[in-house]
Amino acid sequence: MTTDSISNSDGFDESTDFPNRVTTDEARDRLEERLFSAIQAGENTLIDAPTSLGKTYQVATTRWRDYPEITGGEPVIHIHQTTEARKGAVEESRVETGVECRVLRGRTDACRVAAGDYDDELTAPNGHTPSEWFDWMCDVRNVTFQKAHRQLSNYCDLPCGKYCDAVTQWWDISDSDDGPNYDVLHTTANFAHVDDLIEGANVIFDERPEYGLTFSDQERIQFQRATTNLLDHRSDVPRAMIDLKSAAVRDRPELQAELRAHFEDKVDEEWLFGRGETHRLAPAIGRAILDSKEVCAGRYHGRDGRIEVVMDGLSGDIRHIQHTPDLSQARCIIGLDAFPSETRWRINTVDDLSRENVLTPAERKWWRRNERGLEIKQLGEATRSYTQGWGEGAGETRAKAVVQKIRQLHCDSFRSCISPSSVEQDVRQMMADAGIEKPKAMHYGEQKSRNDFSNEKIGLLVGCIDPGDENILDLLALREMVAKPKRMVTESGERIRATGRGFVGPDAEVAKEILASVRENNLAQAAGRYARNPDDPDSGATVYVWSDALPRMLVDQKIGTEYRTATDKQTEFVRILEENPSGCTAKLIATETSSDKSYVIGWLKEMEEQNNVTKSVGTGYQGATKWGWCGGNFESFVVFKS
Repeated sequence: MTTDSISNSDGFDESTDFPNRVTTDEARDRLEERLFSAIQAGENTLIDAPTSLGKTYQVATTRWRDYPEITGGEPVIHIHQTTEARKGAVEESRVETGVECRVLRGRTDACRVAAGDYDDELTAPNGHTPSEWFDWMCDVRNVTFQKAHRQLSNYCDLPCGKYCDAVTQWWDISDSDDGPNYDVLHTTANFAHVDDLIEGANVIFDERPEYGLTFSDQERIQFQRATTNLLDHRSDVPRAMIDLKSAAVRDRPELQAELRAHFEDKVDEEWLFGRGETHRLAPAIGRAILDSKEVCAGRYHGRDGRIEVVMDGLSGDIRHIQHTPDLSQARCIIGLDAFPSETRWRINTVDDLSRENVLTPAERKWWRRNERGLEIKQLGEATRSYTQGWGEGAGETRAKAVVQKIRQLHCDSFRSCISPSSVEQDVRQMMADAGIEKPKAMHYGEQKSRNDFSNEKIGLLVGCIDPGDENILDLLALREMVAKPKRMVTESGERIRATGRGFVGPDAEVAKEILASVRENNLAQAAGRYARNPDDPDSGATVYVWSDALPRMLVDQKIGTEYRTATDKQTEFVRILEENPSGCTAKLIATETSSDKSYVIGWLKEMEEQNNVTKSVGTGYQGATKWGWCGGNFESFVVFKS
């Protein structure tokens, strides 16, 4: 089942009474059974298990050496997507009695020079600090850290020397015929590119990895210059990146043959380090471009080994480079995910993943609400994508009103929000303006495996993010699938993108799945940051989601929203109230502003619901009700309607 089909499954409307009851212990037993069965069978498996069930803990705290009949006597490698997630899992392993773990750390963790500790003392080539130079060589030019470290050590004396921790950490990873000398090896996703580490191992991905080399403008220019440099280095006639694109898109076999000869050999270190603009993968990327064919929406897809390229046939721009590690020699690949997109897992791991669900949709809902105590309320019926900021319209004003409303409802219990990164600082300021002394904020994309909000009782998710049609089409091209955005014709005859984010074509459902893997998945993961300890009887939280993109299985209640803005007349009502701090009657307000009394009373009752006025029955002249202004936002506010 895809992410999109999950979010629209009728299974989420099933009754959640006794037949669907499942305790945390029962759910964890099922998780262990699915995990052990998949590893024992050596099958590549994607295990769908809900957030906070303990997927990471299960892998990190199992004494795997006690189960050679399960592991085949081979290592268990636990791959994490962030350094913080890895550190958390390592801590769990180390406190578990009898569990031995090993850790492979990235360059900034393992090498003090790469971390920047000696930036004030050492100078790297071209005037860079050592940490800047490593970032440029490894992240932009895609040079391995070992090669870059050796090159820098030839340039200057490094304090870490040849026994840098980045090198010696491998000494603890034994390759004994008697099997591993540890239960679990923790590392991050880049180490999956190390073939000797992966071969024969049981590889468990804690979350879906991402091995796409997405380009910033600087990196795109870097690669284009690297390709031109390589052609200039190897060709007898002037050639550049434009010739490579032309050979592929215009189907020029003679030019293809000429250029292919220049990309056959690997680059040597003299070229790699001797020029300012180089790229280790330039030959493979060049060959992939030359082998590319048009597949979808004017995009060309080519492959060379583990390198895949998606190129825009019209502009010739490289849109996406995929560098998925070769995992074919692993004993098995296990993926753990709460809301998996099978298409994206297959792009980033192996193609033959089979799916196993730990709980049914109805069981997941019962467990979430009753064991975790997590209740989720959807606000309104709009999607509210704020990937590029608030955009046009009243989004920012209404977001502020929603923040203030939840603050009114829950007072000091509300102090955390998750939003798109483009509006995160605005949301943080809205929370401060609403009287929250120490606002806690996070943005979509950084929330996975985070426990910052696990003890918060009230949360708000502000809008959602959207990958955009172009990025979806890039991933379709990687799979050589075909779909396109749904269009509509306006009254003036203009053909534009249809509302609703739909797609048409033979693989339209896959396109919807990819959309959901960003939009719905980030909302689901964000809501899962709350009430993360089902073992605690006091665990519980209410999360408001200001978007209708939330998977339906997570919606416990829909709350209607009505946004209101004060009129000039209502502003006058407030003036009269403020001029009478001891309170005044509706009749006085009506008289002073030449308004209908019934209209004034209706407005006062609305303000009472917003906690903006106090009501004192029978204390006015001849027993009339007096109203007092106690402040609050009245210019723009929202009314919740269940």
